[in-house]
Amino acid sequence: MAFRDSPSKVILSLRGLSVLFLIASTILLIMDKSSGSNKKGNYRIRYKDFSSYKYMVGTGVIGIAYNFLQIISFAIFRMLMNNDSDVYRLIEFYGDKAVSYILATGAAAGFGATIDLKKVLQNADVPLDLSGFFNIGYASTLLLFLAFLCTAILSILSSYALPKKESLAVNKGPANASFSILGA
Repeated sequence: MAFRDSPSKVILSLRGLSVLFLIASTILLIMDKSSGSNKKGNYRIRYKDFSSYKYMVGTGVIGIAYNFLQIISFAIFRMLMNNDSDVYRLIEFYGDKAVSYILATGAAAGFGATIDLKKVLQNADVPLDLSGFFNIGYASTLLLFLAFLCTAILSILSSYALPKKESLAVNKGPANASFSILGA
């Protein structure tokens, strides 16, 4: 697989986009804070206060690590060394599947948590202005979802690169030869 190949450029570009989306999503969520005061006292809210947001950060870190591994050790190594073994293809195939599912669950947890937390605070008539906090949560979740889309496309592309299994040819001889299970 030479670097001049169009599929190689597409795969590397999608991995790069995925990494950028994941880094931006993770940084946004880690930096997301809200503080202030109300009648009941001071408050400070961070992503660490919510399990769903911590899960999102974890999925983002897993996605970043996996895509960096793919970019550095597999994509560049395969392109520069022209070494495209079946083992790399299988690792890429199963890895893309697993990571895309992990990213999808992280994005779903983020959307669900943000929607539910906004509803709870609105229904409880809590005099907190957390709209900025939740808007950043939505933005981070959207970026995580875009990274999932890139990885899902990569998952589809990696399935095309899998080695094709040879089909069992039953009749490989003259027309009167037949296949026997017992070899008789």
